[in-house]
Amino acid sequence: MDDIELIKQKINIVDLISEYLPLKKAGVNFKAPCPFHQEKTPSFMVSPERGIFHCFGCGKSGDIYTFLIEKEGMDFPEALETLAKKAGVVLQRSSNFRSEIKDKKTRLYEVNQKASQFFNYMLTEHKLGKKALEYLKKRGITDKTIKDFNLGYAPNSWESLTKFLKARNFTVEEMSNAGLLIPSAKGGYDRFRGRIMFPLLDTKSQIIGFSGRILGVGEPKYINSPQTIIFDKSNFLFGLNITKGEIKQKNSAILTEGEMDMIMSYQSGVKNVIASKGTALTLGQIELIKKYTDTIILCFDHDLAGDSASRRGIEMADHAGLNIKVIKITDGKDPAELTLKDVSLWEKSVEDAESIYDYYLTSVNSRFKISSAEGKRRIGEELLPIWNKISDPLTFEHYLQKLSALIGIPDEILRKEIKKVKTDSSIPVVFKESGNSLTEIKQVLRVRRDLLEEYLLTLLLKIPSDLTFVPNFPETIFLTENLRSVYVLLVIYLDAISFKAKSFLVADFVKSIPEELVPIVDQLYLREIDDKLSSSKIWKAEIEKMVAELKRALVKASLEKLSADIKSAQAFGKMEVLENLNKKFRDLSVKLKGL
Repeated sequence: MDDIELIKQKINIVDLISEYLPLKKAGVNFKAPCPFHQEKTPSFMVSPERGIFHCFGCGKSGDIYTFLIEKEGMDFPEALETLAKKAGVVLQRSSNFRSEIKDKKTRLYEVNQKASQFFNYMLTEHKLGKKALEYLKKRGITDKTIKDFNLGYAPNSWESLTKFLKARNFTVEEMSNAGLLIPSAKGGYDRFRGRIMFPLLDTKSQIIGFSGRILGVGEPKYINSPQTIIFDKSNFLFGLNITKGEIKQKNSAILTEGEMDMIMSYQSGVKNVIASKGTALTLGQIELIKKYTDTIILCFDHDLAGDSASRRGIEMADHAGLNIKVIKITDGKDPAELTLKDVSLWEKSVEDAESIYDYYLTSVNSRFKISSAEGKRRIGEELLPIWNKISDPLTFEHYLQKLSALIGIPDEILRKEIKKVKTDSSIPVVFKESGNSLTEIKQVLRVRRDLLEEYLLTLLLKIPSDLTFVPNFPETIFLTENLRSVYVLLVIYLDAISFKAKSFLVADFVKSIPEELVPIVDQLYLREIDDKLSSSKIWKAEIEKMVAELKRALVKASLEKLSADIKSAQAFGKMEVLENLNKKFRDLSVKLKGL
């Protein structure tokens, strides 16, 4: 065991963080208001078993070293030396440690650079990359863009990159530390296989990781490098190294969801563009953007108004003083498609970007019947918590008046209702007060089904200590790929340890799963659930309710699709098809009643 792990074993993360803020017991974990951003309702969770923390508001997470680095502004060697003294550990290599860390980072940059050269060669020169190159050309990517972004292709083989790097004197440990290799009993195998490769560069244009997109259709669509000592996706924005000058000049940053959208926009001439990994902005990304502009223009392919994770990021950006706008695309599915169809349409969409709060108003106007009492109520439920968090008083007054005019309710009444709004916790309602969870979950399910899936997995990761439980419901009830993978691996693990009469420990479970799934398990495990669920009987009943609810949701979705198909068959007079569809609809309706 090295010094780093020994210190982590000796120092309890709860004791360390308690020196900075009061922690309150929350089931097996602890909670407090986040020390890294302002909040009224605690969303900062700490796990003594895993030795980690995570804030569900700002997204910051890590271990005892990360906490000191973030809280005290230390670098890693300083945090290590401080914690070593606290733990009473004499560092064996203290004098050389800084240079060792620097050398390790240098080697990771070097191995990533060599890997990038390999991927680029396979795409542009080797016959194995021919289909990938044809795919990119079909998507409209030019040779110049391939060169500018150093795009590549990872062959669909287990050891092609590993053998290439070994021949250039890189060790298995270095490849693993860079996230290029997945360790195994026989040494390891390539993480990226059969994928178009996007090198991820920091603002100094150093390659810190990779993103691999599947060639064609399949899941997962993207695989990214895991967190390493040089790569943290929460502090990274794709393309910023190339476009930071344009962003500064235009005083705005267009934020897209994927690398292809960013690249195609840049290629088309709209160059003040960057891409994130997902739609939930983190504090680290917001801080990066603020170095170059005070205006962010969001362009995602779904309705941000109904996405709680996106809203949290938008709230943080607002509190950071950023001006937030949204691009609405009506003539294409995404910026990549729109630039191919007509660059001027993309340019016009950017030019017509509207304020985030105007966007919210437009969204509810299109989804709810404003003339009805029910419509007004649902708009209030959705927008009042958002309006409650607008940081600038003038902006708040402006949009309070606009909301009042939209739904025809006097602003005095809205103002009173906003005061009643509880400061929204960043932990979804399904993770709290679960005695009434089904009613609450039905409300949330209309907005984000994945919250229910996360809640179910959270329960499964907190099996009461007096239970030996192996879930047996089908993995198909999880629509989210990563959550489905975690569930399958959990079932396999629980099934294996049950024969040894061994109790479940999440710390042991994470040792058996792929590295990229560990952060997902950690975040789920840190979720707060009702104390009553520590009772075996109540816990099992809650599991059954969640499974039943997810099954019902699947059937309802199928019924909605069948209903649309039936209307289409009726419109075109397809009687035989209609009869078959009606039978399926009746059978599913009976099944739904049975659930």
